[in-house]
Amino acid sequence: MSLNQKDQKFWARVKELAQTVLGQATYDYFIEPAKLLEITDHNANIYLENKMHQDFWKKQDIKDIIKTSGFEIFGVEINFSLYSKDDINISDYEQTDKKIASSEIAKKSDLIHSKINNGLNSKYTFENFVQGEGNRMTLGAAIAVSNDPGGMYNPLFIYGGPGLGKTHLMNAIGNEMLNNNGNARIKYVSSENFVSDYVNSSRKNQMEEFTDQYRTLDLLLLDDIQFFAKKEGTINEFFQTFNTLYDKGGQIVISSDRPPTELNEFEERLTSRFKWGLITDITAPNYEDRMAILMNKVDEIALQVPTETLAYIAGRIDSNVRDLEGALKNLKFYANTYNIETIDVNTAAKALSTIESNKIRQDKDISSKRIQEEVGKFFNISVADMISKKRHKEITYPRQIAMYLIREITGKSLPAIGKEFGGRDHTTVIYAHKQISDKMKTDTTLQKQMDTLKSQLK
Repeated sequence: MSLNQKDQKFWARVKELAQTVLGQATYDYFIEPAKLLEITDHNANIYLENKMHQDFWKKQDIKDIIKTSGFEIFGVEINFSLYSKDDINISDYEQTDKKIASSEIAKKSDLIHSKINNGLNSKYTFENFVQGEGNRMTLGAAIAVSNDPGGMYNPLFIYGGPGLGKTHLMNAIGNEMLNNNGNARIKYVSSENFVSDYVNSSRKNQMEEFTDQYRTLDLLLLDDIQFFAKKEGTINEFFQTFNTLYDKGGQIVISSDRPPTELNEFEERLTSRFKWGLITDITAPNYEDRMAILMNKVDEIALQVPTETLAYIAGRIDSNVRDLEGALKNLKFYANTYNIETIDVNTAAKALSTIESNKIRQDKDISSKRIQEEVGKFFNISVADMISKKRHKEITYPRQIAMYLIREITGKSLPAIGKEFGGRDHTTVIYAHKQISDKMKTDTTLQKQMDTLKSQLK
């Protein structure tokens, strides 16, 4: 028995919604193998491979998906019945499967084409964005915008340092809005590409095409607007685009590495408009957030890393999400190169040595004295006590931490560090560094202390 066009459309919609609502692994395992046999009397007969699949399909999420698809395609509620190989001969429906497969391939092709045109990266979603203290408010605003574009958070201005997730959230807004409305006109564009589009259109006398493309959008996602600095023509064009979109209810989302008040080379007439909606920032992830990010990323790149090793990386890389991803990629490359199966802490230390040496070069302007002062303040001891011969635990522990930080941040030689602590021998510095390195592998209290100290030193 073959399916008619409307039945095929219903089934394609069921799978499309399921892929949106459920995780990819869940969809691939429980939904993709299912087959629609027929729809009679507002009831869909569905073939599943086994009882486990049938139990899953009886959950409320699936019922809601079937109901939603039924109303969208047929205008009525569709119920469903589940069948297995014990109930029917699936070979009778093979032709049906071929037609469904063909329809789904065409559907996927249309979706891919749509994503290429709007510049969105489909891998960035709200589901795989790791929420933490530093991004909770921004994440909430982004979700609100995707569900109510042109509403109270228009424009949405997101600022923060590089690698903290601004681009991820902007793409997630676009992808979610596209899921809610497949016909929405959406464009994600970096500021560099916006400038390039403007310059090329102006040079070729094609400004009408440029304005048609940008001023008819339902959602404009503009990344890194600080790149517009000193580009008066581009700023003026964006000002006009902003006004047009805002007046017609189009949603505008902008990202920057700094708040509007620090965009000193922008005219007040533009920066004042950024305050019409919501201005929100993303800050660097804390230790717990970094652990969550690492656990999420190792699953994405199919890398098996013990929790102890992830804790070590989270304690060493404290800057941003991009650096954490880079650390894992370095780790995977190192393990593959040397055929290492067990990625322990020592392996991680070797793999991250290049990243850390680069960071040392970037942070070399931080003085040893400042590190000593910050550690002294943190543990409520004086620098004089720290560099003295006193050996009380409340002094020796902070002293070791200060030695460790100076070595890690400034890259100074062991004898030079020893000299800055009352003329101690370099072997004392070696011992202090090893003690703290070993504790960092498992001591979460120390990891958090290091996190705080490093943030204070920035």
